[in-house]
Amino acid sequence: MFSSTDRAMRIRLLQQMEQFIQYLDEPTVNTQIFPHVVHGFLDTNPAIREQTVKSMLLLAPKLNEANLNVELMKHFARLQAKDEQGPIRCNTTVCLGKIGSYLSASTRHRVLTSAFSRATKDPFAPSRVAGVLGFAATHNLYSMNDCAHKILPVLCGLTVDPEKSVRDQAFKAIRSFLSKLESVSEDPTQLEEVEKDVHAASSPGMGGAAASWAGWAVTGVSSLTSKLIRSHPTTAPTETNIPQRPTPPTLRPLGDAG
Repeated sequence: MFSSTDRAMRIRLLQQMEQFIQYLDEPTVNTQIFPHVVHGFLDTNPAIREQTVKSMLLLAPKLNEANLNVELMKHFARLQAKDEQGPIRCNTTVCLGKIGSYLSASTRHRVLTSAFSRATKDPFAPSRVAGVLGFAATHNLYSMNDCAHKILPVLCGLTVDPEKSVRDQAFKAIRSFLSKLESVSEDPTQLEEVEKDVHAASSPGMGGAAASWAGWAVTGVSSLTSKLIRSHPTTAPTETNIPQRPTPPTLRPLGDAG
């Protein structure tokens, strides 16, 4: 069904994935579901792109090394940097924060800091907030050296952001990272415990904080995206590879998956 070119069916499947994902085994997800779902990242309809991003929250735990750490990260990088819709760029950052603990250690080291840093430079303010929250939600995945030299300089720059919501989150994150650094400075023996997750293999148990944050943020941004799509229906032209009907109906965004 995920290979269908019927947009209404595809978006319904994405929205209702939570109802049946538990019944799909990993081989099925990786060979029959994911290869078709990822086409949604390239869809011209923002509603489908958004639902595709959201579906990764459910698919990520079942994806194999190549699909999760290579293929998905490639799509996320493109969406975050180039998608024309601010809410979708924001959602991509949110989802990355949620699935960060599932990534391999090498991918986390290569992707997370650069991705969240990129988000903090996004012209769409909620994306900048998502970048800050992404750092905070995955704080246990960074070495003290990276916290001091890569993350705090980025966060400090946001303390003069034009938007107060961004500044507020930046100050909170800065205090959190500084507290962590100061704690290790006072007692260097804590370093091993503080960095125990940095080089650990992927583990869903490491993503508790990110999970609760992302669950809230995706829902909020989804509503914003739906509102945006309703305001600009012309941004969703029909795909050229979908068979044309005599009078094709206009696809309207369906209800949020929640």
